[in-house]
Amino acid sequence: MTASRWIGRPAGDVALSLCWLPLAFAGHLAEGTPRVLDVLVAAVMFLSFAHQPLTLPFVYASPWRLASHRRLFLLSPVVVVLAVSIFTSVSPLLVVVVGGLWNAEHTLMQRYGIMRIYGRRAGDNQARTEKLMVFMWFAIPLGFVVARHDVAGIVTQFGAQTVSGDATKILSGLSIEATIALPLIVFASVYLAARWVAGEARSATANPGKWLYVASTGALFAVALVDPVAGLVGFVGSHSIEYLVIVNRSIAGEARHTGPLGDVARRPGGRIRFFSAYAALVSALFFVLYYLVPSRVLLVVVLSIGALHFFYDSFIWKLRKPEVAASLAGATA
Repeated sequence: MTASRWIGRPAGDVALSLCWLPLAFAGHLAEGTPRVLDVLVAAVMFLSFAHQPLTLPFVYASPWRLASHRRLFLLSPVVVVLAVSIFTSVSPLLVVVVGGLWNAEHTLMQRYGIMRIYGRRAGDNQARTEKLMVFMWFAIPLGFVVARHDVAGIVTQFGAQTVSGDATKILSGLSIEATIALPLIVFASVYLAARWVAGEARSATANPGKWLYVASTGALFAVALVDPVAGLVGFVGSHSIEYLVIVNRSIAGEARHTGPLGDVARRPGGRIRFFSAYAALVSALFFVLYYLVPSRVLLVVVLSIGALHFFYDSFIWKLRKPEVAASLAGATA
């Protein structure tokens, strides 16, 4: 059996590849009006918060996944909550730095993962090049912002409440290092991009869906280079949208298994009811955390959910697992 070159319908794949564009455009337009930008950033941050707990049903409502690492999945929440509680008391800066780096790596790995879904459908072997390429592309606008001493200004525009002041000082103090490293990063990015194009040219199977997604990713980082706030809005917002689409597609694969998530997948309209109930629950959780509980509880809960989301995703979405490959990548072309 030969897999489609597209993950879903072509129109849907095009929309997914370009979903960052209207977000970035809205961010660019809103920069001249601080109140509008604050509302937009708040909406993007809510979307970022809302997609993270969605990982938990894929573990605890899916018996076959839970059984694959039962002890780890049962103990992880306790360990994470304890670790976050301790480190936010002892060294909040360390938590912010580690969390920020892990979040960036997690978001980039999702983009790389989508590239590999397309790559598996085409039967290519560009995995190593693509992983290095997407990280180098991300490093260009980041290094440029740090080298120009623009970190504090961008944090102020994007929302100072989203970034630690101490973390901002650390980045701002690396301008000399960023200036030295930036030419090397640009050279590596150009080399990897040329290597990727050459690899695609040698491939016997064309995959327009993958080409569009890679080109769109490059365009996102190019926008971030010119307008960092707009690029950041598009980068953060599109990550959450992509995750929701991947989860929606993966729920269909649960129909082959017993358990609550499998029941959802088998029932007519089950996914619609699932996402409706999830949206209501996560909205209620957001309201309680941000308006009713002490800030200390808010910090521990949000960081714990984020850590579990990052950690569990590294187990759930590995394409080398037959179940994951079947639901996301289909049969190899």
